[in-house]
Amino acid sequence: MISEKHAKYYRTKPYRDFSSHYPTLTLPAFNILGRDWNSNFNMDWFCVTEPFLMITEPHTHEFDQYLVFQNADATKVDEFDAEVWLHLGPKGEQEKLVIKEAGYVYIPAGLVHTPLEFVKINKPIVFMDITLTAKYLRKPEDPSKPTVTYRSQQ
Repeated sequence: MISEKHAKYYRTKPYRDFSSHYPTLTLPAFNILGRDWNSNFNMDWFCVTEPFLMITEPHTHEFDQYLVFQNADATKVDEFDAEVWLHLGPKGEQEKLVIKEAGYVYIPAGLVHTPLEFVKINKPIVFMDITLTAKYLRKPEDPSKPTVTYRSQQ
């Protein structure tokens, strides 16, 4: 049994239902909120089982972000039977990154990115969104649109 002194560092059942934000994601997602410890870290872990467009609006952040794509079967992380499109760069200069194998994308603070689309999912994959911030805000590339507080902060 862990002492009360250290028990505060352990969380159970860090699952969230994101289907109200992304109706295609019907499985619970693993969610770590760094704000629980005043830490600059957040992670959402999604199991993606079918194609869908996740984020449409190009935006930036004032923090670094990592987007991870891997097989949902943890014993076969080197296998990847899906296709994901991620756009990087401002409108007019955007480049489409086509992801067809397990890997990750580093998004440095200030880099315009998205749309993010899961185009083909032949076998379930895991998508992890890892951010180095206690408070996740999306700043739209279009300055006429409002900044959005990220879903895990609501």
